[in-house]
Amino acid sequence: MRDHVINSTGRIAICIFLFIFVATASAWAQQAPGQDKNTDKKDEKKLVLDKITVTETRYDNPVTPVDTRYGTQYNVVTEEQIREQNSYDFQSTLRDVPGVMYQSKNLMGSQTSHSLYIHGRGSSHPGSDIVVQFDGAPRYGGLFGQVLGDGIAVPTIGSIEIYKSPQPSQFGSGYAAVNILPKYMKKEGHEGILSFNGGSYGSFDENVSAGLKKGPFDIYASQSYASTDGDRANSASHQQSLYANTGFQVTREWRVRFLINQVNGMTEAPMPDRIPDAVNGVSWPGAERYKTDTLFATLTVSHEYERASGHLKGYWNDTTFDLLQELTNGNQYANGTGGLWSRQKVILYGVRAKEKLLLWPGSEILLGADLDMTRLKNTQQTYSGLAPTGAGAAGVNGGKARRVWDFPDTRLLSPYIAASHTFGRQEGFHVTPSAGLRYYNHDEFESKTAPQAGLTVGYANTDLKVNYARGVNYPSPVVLMNFVRTDAPVANARQYWKNIKPEVVDHYEASLTHSWPKLATLGATVFRDKGSDRFLAYMGGTIPTQFNDHIGHYEIDGLELSGTVTPVKGLEFFCAATWLTTEAKGANGVESDHIPYTPGFQFQAGAKWRFLDNFQVFADMQHLRNLYQGTFMRSNTLNTTALTAKDKLKDITLVNARISYRFDHVPLGLKDSDVFFAVNNILNSDYEYAKGYPMPGTTFFGGFTLKFN
Repeated sequence: MRDHVINSTGRIAICIFLFIFVATASAWAQQAPGQDKNTDKKDEKKLVLDKITVTETRYDNPVTPVDTRYGTQYNVVTEEQIREQNSYDFQSTLRDVPGVMYQSKNLMGSQTSHSLYIHGRGSSHPGSDIVVQFDGAPRYGGLFGQVLGDGIAVPTIGSIEIYKSPQPSQFGSGYAAVNILPKYMKKEGHEGILSFNGGSYGSFDENVSAGLKKGPFDIYASQSYASTDGDRANSASHQQSLYANTGFQVTREWRVRFLINQVNGMTEAPMPDRIPDAVNGVSWPGAERYKTDTLFATLTVSHEYERASGHLKGYWNDTTFDLLQELTNGNQYANGTGGLWSRQKVILYGVRAKEKLLLWPGSEILLGADLDMTRLKNTQQTYSGLAPTGAGAAGVNGGKARRVWDFPDTRLLSPYIAASHTFGRQEGFHVTPSAGLRYYNHDEFESKTAPQAGLTVGYANTDLKVNYARGVNYPSPVVLMNFVRTDAPVANARQYWKNIKPEVVDHYEASLTHSWPKLATLGATVFRDKGSDRFLAYMGGTIPTQFNDHIGHYEIDGLELSGTVTPVKGLEFFCAATWLTTEAKGANGVESDHIPYTPGFQFQAGAKWRFLDNFQVFADMQHLRNLYQGTFMRSNTLNTTALTAKDKLKDITLVNARISYRFDHVPLGLKDSDVFFAVNNILNSDYEYAKGYPMPGTTFFGGFTLKFN
């Protein structure tokens, strides 16, 4: 009966979506006969926008959240912020976002497993709690769930949206999401960019970009290369990117855009500075180096009318992730193999459609559907091409020269709808109730629904928002790993996994914000996450009798404060503080009040000062306290990870600064160019995100960017 209700709900949601989308395309794409098109648009704009103004104001700093009509929030990191932070890799672009942290063992680049954490989520492995998107389409390790930051080049980023809680009307499977908005030419004209930066430990970064927008046509292309020798042995990293984004305005309302990006990256894994043992919390790396090659493309057809706007997007993500010279207790595999290497072949592709309707004054209806598909394969083989020999050969790659895990192709269809209406006026008293629903239909695992509801009550620049949303996190096919070995397949394996359910989290949130336009903002948010149905991954051994935990649960409670002030023109301060408390209980009934990489307290602050017309100083800091390393394991267990004193990391405090001189030079066509000098970890803090892997002390960087317009 339950499955019948769910399936019926899904069919109804799909029908609603198709009906409204088709009706919109036909009804609003045309004006009524005899109607003056310009007059109608002008009047309609006045009716909708003048009477009730509800906007999503984006700020230049990363701590002030953007409020939505659905009682939710998200943060934005701008291209300018990334530039001021002197970010060399993807994860470091997020360092000043409240409640967000990352971990690394290298000055630049990323390895495997989990590395990005948002409000206490992200440490699970294998499988992903956080969705990473590029241009609104998935771009991460779709098999084991890694962020794969080496596959995202900083010079391609226009801005980043960070959704720190489940929001079914904005993204699908996952508890939080990071959406990268790619660069493209927005203004009429042309530009060229030549950028060279360098610094400590042989670090180097160059970028050559050019763009043109003329009439209905625009194109932007970029080449970049970043590398470092690393601050210690075997910690080098490099990344190369080729990128193009072109669009064409077919009519005043319709446009088409094509994006393609190829990235090749490699990061070495350093050895720990002390030998791992049972009490020091240190672990060996899994391989000597990690290599990421990815080709990503999207094709988007979009439209924008007075009362309707939306898009239809197709995407293709072809990623190869290699673990080169895998290690066992810090040593290469022997037995005549020459060592082992693994390859994860990840192909993510699909279609995403979204429509926004403004059918009457004060209203907004969102509807859409995501169709996401995967083709995944994992291979492990010896460098020699020969099967292991000698004592212990059976324990090396299963005693074989090559093993293949051929995962089933998957399809996840998730239509959604959300609606809101604003009563009153933004400059006075206003109330905006909202509700939404997303339905998930997976061809391998159980279907699920995710409701959301929100309410905004405010007066002028003060808003109180409350919202509830269910987050649904589907397992990647890696949970089936030991079922799909081609050399030892399990007969009728699907009977074991057909009833696997996705994890769910119920998210409750309330926020209060106030702004003094052009002067200051204040915000406070409290939230609670209650998670259940945690799934495990069958990586080996006896076939599990159950794949979801019906006993255990976890809870995360949080308080987040943020504020900005601009006391005088050209001077801005921002800061944010986040407190998190956690409780996790596994299937064995053991409770823990710690979850890996969930800091008890986190503080971020920054300042930007422009003086003497052309000089600018930017400084920021990050502080983490009561932080534990580890992994929220899913491999063959539903028990909670036991974190002890050996897993507790020292408090981390980092202070960074950058001074730049900006200039124009008309004879050469230079505008908004700059030269800069930056210092990271000014206090030379001794810190690490994983025990045994100290991060660099004070580092220095300098360079220039020439912009030709």
